[in-house]
Amino acid sequence: MFSANENMALRQHKRRIIQYVEETMSEDLLDEGVTVLAMQVSCRAPGCVPLETVITIIFPPSSDELLPGLPESKTGKFTTKVLMPMSDITKDDILEALPPAFEGGRQTMESLCLRARDVMLAQITQLCTSVESKRVMAQYLQECLGEYVENDFEAPEYREPFPVNESKSDKNEIGMRVLSNRTADILIGRGVDKDEAGVSKKDNNPGDQKQAGE
Repeated sequence: MFSANENMALRQHKRRIIQYVEETMSEDLLDEGVTVLAMQVSCRAPGCVPLETVITIIFPPSSDELLPGLPESKTGKFTTKVLMPMSDITKDDILEALPPAFEGGRQTMESLCLRARDVMLAQITQLCTSVESKRVMAQYLQECLGEYVENDFEAPEYREPFPVNESKSDKNEIGMRVLSNRTADILIGRGVDKDEAGVSKKDNNPGDQKQAGE
C-alpha cells in the first residue's frame, strides 16, 4: 500500500511519462483519439527487476497504419516496457523503449539483443570470480539457449531442466533429452553435483544405471 504522498508522486511520474510518449507523436495523430497509459508493476519472477513500467498506446480503429511502420497502429494497441520504476525514468529511457516509427524512437531488434547480451554478461561477471568459472558458465548458457530454441522458446520452471516436449516426434524428444543431459554434463564434468545441475535420476543414461547396478 502507498501513502497519500506516494500516490501523488506516482501520479506525477505517470503524467510525466505519458507526456514523454505523446511528444513522439504528432498533434494530428493525438487528435485522432490516441490514448497513452502507463502503469508501474512489480515482478517476482526470477530475473525480473522488482519494479517495471508498462506503457500501452491505444490507437483508434483505422484501415491504415496511423504510424507508418507500426502494424499495431492499425490493429489497435502497442505495448512496451521500461525495466525500472516510474520515478527513475527519463525521456531517453522512453525513446529507447519505442521503435523508430515514433519520433526519436530507438528500439530495434539489434538494441534489444545488445541489451539482453549486456545483462547476461554482467550477471556472469558478478557471479563468477575466476576465468574458469566464467568459461563453464558461458558454455552452459550456450547449451541452454540451444535447449530454449528446441523447446519452442518456452522457458523451464525455475531451477528445473527443460521438459521433454511430448508433441514432438520421438526423434526430437530424444534430441531434447540429449540436450538436457549435455548441459548437465558440462557442469558434472567440472565437478558440479548432478542435483545442482538440474538433472533428475530418470534423466541419467540407462547404460550408466546398468553399470552402477553391476
